[in-house]
Amino acid sequence: MKYRALSLIIILWFVTCSIFLFMNMPFIYTTVVQILNLQHDIKMSSGQISDNYLLIIRYLQSFFISDMQTTLPINNVVRIHFRDVRGLILLNNLFMVVMTPIVIKILIILRKNHFLWLLKSALRQIYGCSVFLFVFALIDFNDAFIFFHKILFRNNDWIFNAKKEPIIILFPDQYFMIGFVFVFIFVTVFYLILFRFINRST
Repeated sequence: MKYRALSLIIILWFVTCSIFLFMNMPFIYTTVVQILNLQHDIKMSSGQISDNYLLIIRYLQSFFISDMQTTLPINNVVRIHFRDVRGLILLNNLFMVVMTPIVIKILIILRKNHFLWLLKSALRQIYGCSVFLFVFALIDFNDAFIFFHKILFRNNDWIFNAKKEPIIILFPDQYFMIGFVFVFIFVTVFYLILFRFINRST
């Protein structure tokens, strides 16, 4: 049971690391902007869109920036939602930072005592569940995206009107879908690297 719990923590650690990587790879966002031609929809240049995106990402990941800065008009609905998102992102990054040395130390101890092999079965099971959830969500991403928001947010401030809250145009559904796929791919890569490490250590 404890190895199953440890495996779940490791997979969650993989997820938080992947989310952090995705958010700090702005070239993915700029590529989406070019492909979808968001400049036309929001009447801004690519440079302006990129600058606004970076300002928002910095706000979401910083404990020291108290107010989100953007050249787009922001009302109270937008402020509340992005404040809620910021809380989740900071929690994600905090978990990643705290768990990184802990997970590494545990893996080193297990390797030293020749117990790493005990993780294999639990890791397979938990990763298998994550694959099932990924495929299920990808089949109907729009409904999965809505369900995800209803779970994480207690209010309806995440429902934006493009005319009143044009900032929503900066974050099209395709961007979040790419992020979802990105996270799953990187979790898979981390999982395979860990499995190879386990196999080579036993």
